[in-house]
Amino acid sequence: MRDRKYWDRKLETIKDEDLKALELDALRRQLTYVSENSPFYKEKFERSGVGPDDLKTLEDLRRFPYTTKDELRETQEKYGGLGGHQCAGIKDIIRIQGTSGTTGRPLFIGLTRNDVHTWNELFARHAWTGGLRPEDVMINPANFTLFVGGLSECSGAEHMGVTVIPAPFVSTSTDKFMMLIQTFKPTILFSTPSATVFIEEAVRKILQVEPSELGFKKGFLAGEALSEDERARIEKTWHITARNFYGLADVAADIAAECGQSVGLHFCAQGALVPELIDPETLEPIAMEDGAEGEIVFTTINREATPVIRYRVRDMVRVFTSPCQCGRTGFRFQVIGRTDDMIKVKGVNVFPSAVKGVIQSFAPETTGEFRIILPHPGPSFGENLTLKVEYAENIKKEDLEKLGEKVRTAIREKLVFTPVIKWLPPGTLDRSQYKVDYFEKPYEKQSQ
Repeated sequence: MRDRKYWDRKLETIKDEDLKALELDALRRQLTYVSENSPFYKEKFERSGVGPDDLKTLEDLRRFPYTTKDELRETQEKYGGLGGHQCAGIKDIIRIQGTSGTTGRPLFIGLTRNDVHTWNELFARHAWTGGLRPEDVMINPANFTLFVGGLSECSGAEHMGVTVIPAPFVSTSTDKFMMLIQTFKPTILFSTPSATVFIEEAVRKILQVEPSELGFKKGFLAGEALSEDERARIEKTWHITARNFYGLADVAADIAAECGQSVGLHFCAQGALVPELIDPETLEPIAMEDGAEGEIVFTTINREATPVIRYRVRDMVRVFTSPCQCGRTGFRFQVIGRTDDMIKVKGVNVFPSAVKGVIQSFAPETTGEFRIILPHPGPSFGENLTLKVEYAENIKKEDLEKLGEKVRTAIREKLVFTPVIKWLPPGTLDRSQYKVDYFEKPYEKQSQ
């Protein structure tokens, strides 16, 4: 089994015309299903003057309205429970999970038995793409309370035969987590890129060894985009092959993964999702062509419990359509940043993920940790913003002025804005067990 090239050869290498035919047929059924079972979508379609019969080609999907996370939160508050987009009866729903809540109130997600099977298959498909195999052992530190990174990822890993050690940080002490690593010697480091720093520091403090001595082989890094500088640091620190994986609780827990043979994450959810690319400001469609950039939008096409139609996930991506040596035929993409995280500094679009890439490129002179100080509500700022940046242990304070000028120059050249650098000693900024909020908003404290 370990020698098979793909988890699902048929879908991972499907021809474009065959995929379009599959998507069109499934999309018609999904639109009919939500129109008949979801008061939220029935009303939404009626307001837009469209219905399932209007879908003659895949391009006709553009006639249907977008869905946003705020709308789904509102319908859950209005109807209670899973909200007005719940389509399956509660007797058919076997699991309820939710989003992390990092951008507001958690959004609850329902799954039927078929939905769980689909998610398990998608996990296996994208995990196999990223190099995971049944002989691997994965320790999972994610929170199991609603969060799909906990239960759903364990379920998917078990489905493909990976040995799973569920050990959420929230209920497993850091000492016990380290004991489990020593006892079972997991091969898969499952983490957000940001949280690897927290785990590294815990390894050195508790086990008093370097992370590279623990025997991990593969990095399953999800929840955030992985910059090349960050990848290099993680691979050097842990002696692993670090790859980025992508998924969304609102849509599907596992959607894409890097294969290591070409740039970008392979879209691995053929037959489950229809992706689109749009301009985030005009909302006009953008062709899925090599090098195209836009906001990615997903429509579920076989979801039973809580389907979503033209769902704006707010991720800005760059698309790659050139052939990959691995033989997978789907498009690839890189996440540039989130449209709801984007700020404008003197008219220039700035993503925290891009700032992160520049700051981390100065390691080992910096720790890679930073925060962007927002002096007032955004998203537009007419002044130069201040960045708090941690310098590394080996840096002398008299060298910080010169280092600061190098950082400012790099940001100005790569991101077209010039920040004010405020240096902090190493270890000053909080480390996260999950995702880091790179914005500090002192004006919120002042208003309390």
